[in-house]
Amino acid sequence: MVEQLKIRRITAYCLLGVCFVTALLIVLNLHSPVRTLAVLVFVGTAPGWAMISYVNVRHLSVTWISAVGLSLSVSLVVAQMLVLTHAWHPEAAVVGMVIATAALLVHHVLRSRPRSVS
Repeated sequence: MVEQLKIRRITAYCLLGVCFVTALLIVLNLHSPVRTLAVLVFVGTAPGWAMISYVNVRHLSVTWISAVGLSLSVSLVVAQMLVLTHAWHPEAAVVGMVIATAALLVHHVLRSRPRSVS
């Protein structure tokens, strides 16, 4: 169990890095292959992993498969809402997803920290 929490904490830190890079590249309006890759990695993994890690899944492969499925589902719902509301601002939508995902990831980092023995 301790090892699983350590892996989740490290994964949350890595995905927080992806969130930061994605938001930075979008806010600075830098158009490069790095931005495309960062957005694809973020949209394909981070939102779903932030949600699925609340579920106690024992197998890492099931966690990641579920994370990718949830991430793509969230992205499709957000894109559909942009289309239905005629408010097509994908950069703002991705930044909003980054903020929501980062909040969940920070919670995972805080809850998976080793407790000090007093």
